[in-house]
This record gives sequence, structure tokens and C-alpha cells, in this order.
Amino acid sequence: MKITISIFTYIFYIILILSGYINYLIIYLFIMSFHELGHIISIKLFKYIIEEIVILPCGGIIKTNISININSIKQFIISVSGILFQLILLLIIKNNGSYLYSIFYKLNISIIIFNLTPIYPLDGYKILLSIMEYFYKYKIIIKISYIISIISLLFVFVSTKNIFIFIFLYIINVKYILNHKYYYNKFILERYLNSTKHHRIKIVDGICDFYKCFNNIMIVNGKIVKEREILENTYKSIDKIM
Repeated sequence: MKITISIFTYIFYIILILSGYINYLIIYLFIMSFHELGHIISIKLFKYIIEEIVILPCGGIIKTNISININSIKQFIISVSGILFQLILLLIIKNNGSYLYSIFYKLNISIIIFNLTPIYPLDGYKILLSIMEYFYKYKIIIKISYIISIISLLFVFVSTKNIFIFIFLYIINVKYILNHKYYYNKFILERYLNSTKHHRIKIVDGICDFYKCFNNIMIVNGKIVKEREILENTYKSIDKIM
């Protein structure tokens, strides 16, 4: 398992140290380590492989072999597990009235609220996706999530005035938005390669209207065309072109 530290993280930590916030940094690292431990345990429980942990100024990104088509309930549990571990931390560490505890409590609550914000790639964004996937077409979800992420990012910036975190998350979001076609194509390709199965059925007009949490079918001339057939016909057509 590889651990990578972003250049933005080094800059963020240096700024905190030079500003005299060493206590804040140490407590912040402790909280974030416990937060990521929650994700790691839930990922391992579902028997996924952790490939790399990237440490960012606002937390960390755990890169795994989890596909876009992961069961939405599993995605919800993995996403919320870091926040749950922070809540457990509040129960473990008792209030002793000290200055350090005051820092710990305020930081922990702030990090929980921040992570619940639906900004890509924060936990709140993934939690929102895992819920929306039961109600909307995946292509629509991608577009809606972009809008929610940017609006939420602007709201956080206006509230905190933290230009460093804003620029960092804005760059990540722009890169994500520019690759929106790639993410939908990957979603479809994974369903084709892995033969994703769902019990519930949705009738769609075409491959661009697929739902993640459903078995997608089409009605053509009164005949039912199953999802597998739609996918196979799509990729056979691409093979002919190639």
C-alpha cells in the first residue's frame, strides 16, 4: 500500500507551523488518522483492495479497486464510516476542561461538518451520490452532482474565507467536471465487463439513460431487450467501427 503526500498538503502544514498552530496541526492529524481508519476498516470488511492513500490538506483519498458500479449501500457505509469513527472519538475522549480538549472538540466537529458537505471528493459528496443513485439516471446524477459540488464549494468559501482550501478543491472539481464523459463511459464499460446484476427493473430509452441501481431494459417493437443485450450490441457496434 503506497502513501503519497500532496504538495498542497506540505504547503498547508508549513503555513500552520509558521503561524504557530502546531497544537492544531498535531490534533488535526490525530483526528484525520482516526477518520481514515474508519474508511480503511470498512473497505477491508467488504474485501476491497487499498492501492494508495493520498494525503490532502482537507483529509485523504483512499484509492482502491472499487468500481463505479459498487453497490450503493456499500458505498454509503464506506463513505460514512470515517465520520462515524470521529463520533466514536468524541465518546472515547472525555471533556477534562483543558485547552487542548477545546481544540480537539472544535476541530473534530468542524471536520465532521466539512466532510458532510457535498463537495467532490469529500464524504458528503459520495454519501449524496449513493442516495441519488436509487432515484435518477446515472448521467443526470453526474451533472447534478457537479452543480451541487460547485455551489457547496462557493458556500464554504463565503462562510470560511479559506482561499487555500477553496483553490485546492476548485482545481480538483474542474478536472472532475472536464472528465464527465469519461466517468459515464467507464460506468457503462464496467457494467459490460463485469455483468452487473440487479433485481429491480427500469425501462429506459437507450444506453445513455441507464440507472446504476437497476437492471435496465428497453421495449423495442413490443419486445423486451435486456440490459446485457443492449451492452453487447453497443460494444459490438464499436468493434465493427474499430
